[in-house]
Amino acid sequence: MKKLMKLQTLLLMLVVSSALILASCKDDDDEIVQGDKTELNALIAEAEAMSAAATSADYPQSAIDAYNSTLTTVKAAAATPLTQAEIDNLEIQLTVAMNTLDSQAYGFIDETLYLNAGWHFDEGTGTTATAYSTVKHVGTFFKGNSVILGADAMMPSWTDGVKGGKAILLNKGAHLEVPYTTAFLPANITISVWVKPSEIYEHNYIVSQNYWTGYKLQTQGGGKPFFTFKKVDGGIVDADNELDASVKVNQWTHLVVSVNGTTKELKFYVDGLLTKTWTESDKGIGPLTQTLTSPDPQPFIIGGVATDAELAANFMEWTNADNLGYFKGAIDELKIYNIALADGQVAKLYNDEKP
Repeated sequence: MKKLMKLQTLLLMLVVSSALILASCKDDDDEIVQGDKTELNALIAEAEAMSAAATSADYPQSAIDAYNSTLTTVKAAAATPLTQAEIDNLEIQLTVAMNTLDSQAYGFIDETLYLNAGWHFDEGTGTTATAYSTVKHVGTFFKGNSVILGADAMMPSWTDGVKGGKAILLNKGAHLEVPYTTAFLPANITISVWVKPSEIYEHNYIVSQNYWTGYKLQTQGGGKPFFTFKKVDGGIVDADNELDASVKVNQWTHLVVSVNGTTKELKFYVDGLLTKTWTESDKGIGPLTQTLTSPDPQPFIIGGVATDAELAANFMEWTNADNLGYFKGAIDELKIYNIALADGQVAKLYNDEKP
């Protein structure tokens, strides 16, 4: 009997021992190598700040709710032991959610689709300015017309920009020329630019693509933005925003002009606000021409109306040192879009870029 009890005791001890060994092995197998959550925690903090700032005035409520749901899920998962791969996946998930919310903001502009050309002018050195848009259009510095200006003709230079970066400073005929492509002549267009004129006069040309046979944007004597463009049907439209002192000397002003060929509207904006809408009925607004036949396509000109050769060939009768058709002052954050931006998009551009 005693032998039987000893045997049973030994068997019990063996079973318990085996169970302990198996449990120990199982714990070792289930133990994970935890990853580094430093970057994930920093991203969560950024996402929480974004959530706190998101209001229904800036985003659809449904977008905010979906974003917050993802944020809550990621935070809950981040509070548990995680492998590095799991941490990386959470970072990807949260980044996608943040980008999605950004894209759903009222006024969002997908610049990969709609920005044909855009310059920050932040180089600060050299004699070229390269676009940051998908196509890296290069603007080359050109000196003013020496035939008219003589030794007074100037080259563009660099100056302080509207918001901490750099800008181009123009005077005495100084301008930039960008080789022509069809990107500069879309059927629908929005031109957005910051200007700081050193002088208000009738022919302060900001940008031009074949002047009257394409389009040109300038400010006039009353400090009003003025836009001229040729339509598909061959007609020419001249329009300003009918608001004197829209642009002031030595002060940065955000100017936007858009042409919608579908709705047949031309709109002017100053510092993010719509100041004038012209329509087909009152100004004959229509789509921009995409054909440049006379003269041959000129370069896209920043800070002027035409190349020196074109001025000399066609405009010397009315061009002189005081009436040269070039910008006097600083230009910054120039953008050419292939759509007519909505009011909210223009307001967002202004708010994003203002000092």
